[in-house]
Amino acid sequence: MKNLRAVSKPVMPAANDDLVPLARSVGYHIRQLAETWQDAMDVAAAAHGVTISQWRYLRELWEEDGLSTGELTRRVGRQGPTTVVAVRLLERESLVTVVKSDVDHRRSVIRLTPRGRRLAATMAPLIRAVNEHAMSDLSDAEIRAFKRLVVRIQRRLNAERHERNEWAEMRTDGLAQEVGL
Repeated sequence: MKNLRAVSKPVMPAANDDLVPLARSVGYHIRQLAETWQDAMDVAAAAHGVTISQWRYLRELWEEDGLSTGELTRRVGRQGPTTVVAVRLLERESLVTVVKSDVDHRRSVIRLTPRGRRLAATMAPLIRAVNEHAMSDLSDAEIRAFKRLVVRIQRRLNAERHERNEWAEMRTDGLAQEVGL
C-alpha cells in the first residue's frame, strides 16, 4: 500500500512571494526620490505663496505665456478639471488672467500678470538651488550618467505607453541631447 503522505501536492506560493521587497524596489525609490525632491521644491515655493502644483502651471507659462487651457493641460500632463482648478487659484492670487482667445472666442487663454512674471525671477534661483543641493554630492560625471540613465529608462517606458505626453517626450529628448544620447 502506498504511503499517501509521500505523495504531496505542489505547494502554491503565498501571494506575496513574488513581491520585490520595497527596500529593493527601484520604482519605490524613484517615487520616494521624486516625492522628497518635490517636498524640497514645495518648501522653497511656499515661502513665496506658491504650491508645487501651482508651480507646474506657472513654469509652463514662464516658458510660453498665453497658452490655452487645453494646451496647458497637455503640457503639465494633468486632467482638464485639475487644470481649471489650478488656474482659478492662480487667478485668485493675481498670478494669471484668463481671457478669450482673439482667434477663437470659444477658447480661453491663460496669461501671466506682471506679478506672475516677476515671480519667475524670484523662483528660478530658489528652484535651481534645490536642484543643485540635491545633486551636490555627485560628481559631474555621475550627474551626466544619472541623466543618461533617466533618459534611457524614460524612453523605454514611453515606448510602451498608450497615451503619450508629447511635451514630456520632447523634454526627455532635450535632456538626451544635453548628455549626448
